[in-house]
Amino acid sequence: MGKEEGRLTRRSFIKGTGAAAFIAAGSALVGCSSATGSSDSSASANQPTESDPSITWDKEADVVVCGYGAAGAACAIEAAANGASVLIVEKAALPGGSMARCGGAIMGAPTKIQQALGIDDSADALFDWIMTCTDGTCNEEIARAYADVAGPNVDWLDALAEEYLGYPCFEVAMAEANSGTEDGGHNGAVGGCLDATGCEYEKFGVSLDEAVPRTHWASAMPDNTANSGPELFDPLLACIEAQDAIEAVFETALAKLVVNSEGAVIGIEAEGKDGTVFYKANKGVMLATGGFPAGLDMQERFCQEALGYSTYMCKDCTGDGIRAAMAVGADLYNMCNYYPIEVAQQYHYNVQYNDVYNSWDMDGEGYMEVPAMNMAETHGGLVINAEAQVLDVWGNPIPHLYCSGCDTGSNIFGVPGNYPGCGCYVSFSFAFGRIAGKRMAEKETVV
Repeated sequence: MGKEEGRLTRRSFIKGTGAAAFIAAGSALVGCSSATGSSDSSASANQPTESDPSITWDKEADVVVCGYGAAGAACAIEAAANGASVLIVEKAALPGGSMARCGGAIMGAPTKIQQALGIDDSADALFDWIMTCTDGTCNEEIARAYADVAGPNVDWLDALAEEYLGYPCFEVAMAEANSGTEDGGHNGAVGGCLDATGCEYEKFGVSLDEAVPRTHWASAMPDNTANSGPELFDPLLACIEAQDAIEAVFETALAKLVVNSEGAVIGIEAEGKDGTVFYKANKGVMLATGGFPAGLDMQERFCQEALGYSTYMCKDCTGDGIRAAMAVGADLYNMCNYYPIEVAQQYHYNVQYNDVYNSWDMDGEGYMEVPAMNMAETHGGLVINAEAQVLDVWGNPIPHLYCSGCDTGSNIFGVPGNYPGCGCYVSFSFAFGRIAGKRMAEKETVV
């Protein structure tokens, strides 16, 4: 199938897939005592537990993913690929989150695209760059885990596009002549499908002609601009739609986590169109609700510097995952870290994406105006380890709770204003989303 054929029609995901993989549990759990000892510190007095007689599970799956953006989609695909049934719970009416609104780039090294263009790179070099940019504020284990999978994840996304869309996500033919050095050699900004943009390299003692191109740009539609976030998300959506083991429910917002008597997370309480619902997670819950760029109450509490900024990325991202995890004892880091956009901008997308992905404010020709004093995303949130497990305030993993993307504070940005390069946060979301999906699929069922 070519890019122009059948690619931008209204998606079929609303109907949901894989219903046979999920069980509507018809009775409440009984006979379990409430948490005692150290577990009391993990669950607030208002936090539902498995002994709560009001709980009747409406659905259950091995893995419950909260959020259908980059991190959530990557987690769902990886969990299903490793044999788990997956339920994605999305607050909005459409998928995509911030990723579908992004510029369409993903960072990684080494990759097949780099190799095809003669770029010599490595995971070790990417790790060194992340540690340089973050100036010691990023946990070394997080940076190492990220760097080791970032390159393979770019190739993974490209392979998904080939398999489910019939064409590559990144086109080597789009590459422009290397303009980084006078003789056109080495590692300067290649342009087209690969470059080294999005970072103030000089701030770190690196000139543009020394910068290694690690930013991979998704191919845009012929009538589109370079802002191709929807094209970047298309392979994920097509893959998920094809999976019998993955179901998605929309217009359903995470409210609370449900824990058992040992303090393990066993499901979620959510608010849907018809009221409160409970979804049981046999192996784990993934938090990928997109941070709090639209969460004024969270900004008032944790980052008053951001109160003057609006957000254009995802107006449903109000901190739901972070709040739910805080209620079971999760630790926080880097909370007042966000990506500001100080000047007004204009983006252009294909108008047919308007009923495919979430959070679009386009005119009839596909133009979107982004005012000054805007915020792309927040980068502060939950502390995770290299296994994507959410940690409590004592540094211990909260059993069966995982996180990636903008809900995390253990990220690769370091201090506010630092940015390793375009596509680094999509890449980070993929990294720990896929790690979480695989780890949860390998887990024993929660008793």
